[in-house]
Amino acid sequence: MTTNNIFPVDETIEAGRAWRLMSVLLSGFAILCILSVQLPHDRYIRYQQFDYSDLFKLRWVYERIHDDPTPIDVAIIGSSRVEAALSVPELSAALGKKLGRQIHVANLAVPYEGRNLHYIIVKELLESHPETRLILVSVVERADISHPAFRYVADTRDILDAPLMINHYYAEDAAFLPYRQMCYFVQSIVPSWFGKSLAIRKDYLGTDFDSTRSFRIPGGRLIDRSLVAPTQKLKEEAAELKAGLGGADGYWVQPSAWYALNEPLEPEYTARIAALAKQRGALVVFVHLPFYSSRPLQYDHAAYESFGPLLDAQQFSDNAQFYADGGHFNRFGIEKISPWIAAAIDPYLDSLRFSNKSLR
Repeated sequence: MTTNNIFPVDETIEAGRAWRLMSVLLSGFAILCILSVQLPHDRYIRYQQFDYSDLFKLRWVYERIHDDPTPIDVAIIGSSRVEAALSVPELSAALGKKLGRQIHVANLAVPYEGRNLHYIIVKELLESHPETRLILVSVVERADISHPAFRYVADTRDILDAPLMINHYYAEDAAFLPYRQMCYFVQSIVPSWFGKSLAIRKDYLGTDFDSTRSFRIPGGRLIDRSLVAPTQKLKEEAAELKAGLGGADGYWVQPSAWYALNEPLEPEYTARIAALAKQRGALVVFVHLPFYSSRPLQYDHAAYESFGPLLDAQQFSDNAQFYADGGHFNRFGIEKISPWIAAAIDPYLDSLRFSNKSLR
């Protein structure tokens, strides 16, 4: 009789020894993660991660805030709704005429929702531009989500300081940090290998970049602001949006305690933006630009009004000629929205009239 096990081996490991080995491995992994998070990098690298995507404008946002010495009196913060609709040249001209001096407006809005990214941009803005006195912040019907760029551009402290209970994005964002830091560390050492730069690039879009005009993203895709969507398509998109809000009409209702517990990002970061602006002497004015055929009372007015004035362009929602798609105005709509916003914010311009010119 033969056997393959000439030298029998005990393949089991003593339980105590296995736990010690596991503890060593986990401790080593934790130490590696902690050390990697401490790796230095150039902060400009963070904002170059989306150069060939819909979020390419993030690089310009960083350059406008940190590298362009032109003051920012009025900043526009939010998603593509305000990015596409609020014209920098038109608003600057209208406010300059009202106030009798040049007013610099920067539209720092980028596509996609996510109030946590809006907070990061406001923080960057107010640290570098203490002269900013008016911040227009977009409001949509429901946006309790994390912005896809938040984990890429936020400081480590801001990622770890995000709401924990019950933030369904927290673990994913925190787990991403070690990998992110290692990547940014290497990109900062040899930026040219990755198509990055440590100095403001020659293709800077300029101080008064106007995202309400048609343009091409770096990948070549045309963003056509003159597009007029077919009415039937607008109706279909509007029906889908309303269904997502809770029914055919989609009227806002007070969320349950369980829902509120599970969706902390929008209220928490809205409060942080308002508190930071107040601390720095800036006024936050909320701006709601409606989707096509939306109705009043489809979002929580009172929640925003508890932090600052709220302006609502609801009267423009029913004209299909004004929309490039269900949620974004085209040039026809922009030509209505820009003078409307210039007039609507008139009661809140005192901070600009009496701003400290020494800050400039």
